Amino acid sequence: MQLVLIAAALLGAAAATTSPSSLIVQPDEMLGATCGSIADCGFLPGLACVDSLCHVCSSDRDCTGSDSDFSKRCVVASTGALVRLPNATLQPLAYCMEKNMFAPFTLADLMASLLAFLCTALGSASGAGGGGLLVPMYILAVGLGPKHAIPLSKATIFGGALATFLSNFRKKHPYHPRRPVIDYALAGMMEPPTLMGTIFGVMANATFPSWLILSLLVTLLSFMAYRTLQKVQHVEAQEGRARGETKVLLPTCDQADAEHQARTRQEDEDDFASLPPLEFPPHADKQASLDAIRDQLYDDERSVFPLTYVLPLVACWLIIFVQSLFRGGHGTPSIVGVPCGSSIYWALTFVPLLLLVLITWLMGHRLRTRNRLMVVSGIEFAQGDVHWTYKKAQLVFPSYCFVAGIASGLLGIGGGMVQSPIMLEYGLLPVVSSASASYMILFTSSATTLQFAVAGQFPGQRQYDYILWFSLMGFLGGIFGQKCVGYLLKKYNRTSILVYILAFVIGASAIAMGVAGFQNVVRDFSKGVHLGFSGLCAV
Repeated sequence: MQLVLIAAALLGAAAATTSPSSLIVQPDEMLGATCGSIADCGFLPGLACVDSLCHVCSSDRDCTGSDSDFSKRCVVASTGALVRLPNATLQPLAYCMEKNMFAPFTLADLMASLLAFLCTALGSASGAGGGGLLVPMYILAVGLGPKHAIPLSKATIFGGALATFLSNFRKKHPYHPRRPVIDYALAGMMEPPTLMGTIFGVMANATFPSWLILSLLVTLLSFMAYRTLQKVQHVEAQEGRARGETKVLLPTCDQADAEHQARTRQEDEDDFASLPPLEFPPHADKQASLDAIRDQLYDDERSVFPLTYVLPLVACWLIIFVQSLFRGGHGTPSIVGVPCGSSIYWALTFVPLLLLVLITWLMGHRLRTRNRLMVVSGIEFAQGDVHWTYKKAQLVFPSYCFVAGIASGLLGIGGGMVQSPIMLEYGLLPVVSSASASYMILFTSSATTLQFAVAGQFPGQRQYDYILWFSLMGFLGGIFGQKCVGYLLKKYNRTSILVYILAFVIGASAIAMGVAGFQNVVRDFSKGVHLGFSGLCAV
């Protein structure tokens, strides 16, 4: 339930010319409905359940039902507005909302903090972010509504992504020590189409019924968990070959590798023909020019933080953040009051898309150009490197990422949960895919956290205390997850461990979000909520 009472009070205060005590606002539609608990009266902030009826609260006990429960507070509207009750009497407008983080810090808060720590550790280790575990945990274990659980999960994920990025910042590629483990070039191409998809996914989420979203969610996550487990077998086979444990299969594998290399070489040559020809300085020695190109590529690879690939992501971050503020998004209203469905609304929707399409095309073209320079200059490709052609860099891969973004926005899951399996499907090393996914999550989670903070959609009256505390829990969880992964990789020397963790996180998310979603569908059904498609701008 939205802040109907608060909004009505503010509107009344703006329009009234009499004293504050004379302001009378319309009651919430749930007022007077039968209830068994406060959850039956809608999401917080909202009504209390008093004597089995949804009612305006008059004390903290109305919101909790117990003098020993400090999880909620009864807050009286500062406008001094009144609300007319079903019996025609007037009562000060008040609403139940979550307590501030440390007023007091309860056992439930401690459990929520520990669970957030563990969920983020798993998300950091796998590169999936952990949103598929955090949102159900905040709903089922803590009792938050989706209105607050989703923003809080974004703040927690941001803390974990920041810790993971700082942990991976100085790490090197396992087979090319001069390269960083984060593939900044790949991230620069993947993130823009994923962000494009989230715009349409969020719009579809507003129109699709909850039962259909639940069905699609469980189906997609189950399929992705299955495909990820299949990928484990391939990764383990590569690890076995590296250790000489599959000697019987070596002739067959060598033949397959030779066929793959011949096919890749032909794809590269076909793609080079569609690029502008390489031009060398007049009267310059061709080999010397190629050596200079190779040295330049080596220097670029040594860059710990290549701005050439980072700045486009920063631009995407700013585009999406500004668009969300002015147009509204992720459940937050427009800060300038742009009406949904208006011409300005659609302009703010599609103009940023054109910029993201341009950035995607430029980054894909840059990957293709770099691929040609690496081939012609004789640079050896490391295991897990992708030979970028027009089809891969500017058609297939962006299309996959766009669909992944739609799924992320529609189903409420983190982009990393979709991006990591895509990178594994294309043969990237698990260590590289996990680090790159966490790097991309840092951008998306920070943008949405700021957006929710500006819109005031975190729990409590202060709100910043929840943001800082659970970001800290995410940060500590991210560090712990990275330390555990580093220990396991060092001890067992098996990157397939990361794929197993990713499959577990996706599978556990399917179960947890399925349970939370099922409860929501049952609640909607019992209340007679419309179970068909809704209009995009329906209130």
